[in-house]
Amino acid sequence: MGRSKLCENKESKRYDHVAGMLTGGIRKQRLTTKMVSEKTGIPERTINDRIQNPEKTRLEDLYRLCDATGVQITFKFKEEPE
Repeated sequence: MGRSKLCENKESKRYDHVAGMLTGGIRKQRLTTKMVSEKTGIPERTINDRIQNPEKTRLEDLYRLCDATGVQITFKFKEEPE
């Protein structure tokens, strides 16, 4: 019998997804972390750290990074009432 996904660590996958989206946005926009730093006011070292450790990212910084890299954040309900 297969393993249940109930115990699967979703948090780690979510952080990896965020880091991948930010990295992809930087590459797609042909930016450097220095350029992102200049656009956001976030130190370049901090940007590199947030990509490596996205769980440390404050919501305020996440929005600034997304704006600079062309990544859109969307929140929606898992189940919407009819």
